[in-house]
Amino acid sequence: MENKKPEFSIVDQDQSVISLITELHNYFRDLQSYYKIARGKLTDELEVTHDQAKMQELHDQLHEINQKMEYYHILNNAISTVDVIVHTEVMVSELNPPKIEK
Repeated sequence: MENKKPEFSIVDQDQSVISLITELHNYFRDLQSYYKIARGKLTDELEVTHDQAKMQELHDQLHEINQKMEYYHILNNAISTVDVIVHTEVMVSELNPPKIEK
């Protein structure tokens, strides 16, 4: 199974703020999963490696992945809170005003 890094792009320029926040929430969650899989693969590789130089390289990569996972965990938690709030009735009516027909 390939572990492809998620990419974020805004396709629809008329996208609502609410849907953009939901997409960011999904994106950060997907990045967390991506790095968890990558960490698992590195850990598996580390278990079968006996070369000291290779082990150091894998430890360095694990350190970098763990740091990224911490950041994406924080971002995911923050955007999760925002996502919940913007889906409240008050915020939905504030952020999605009625469209004026031309």
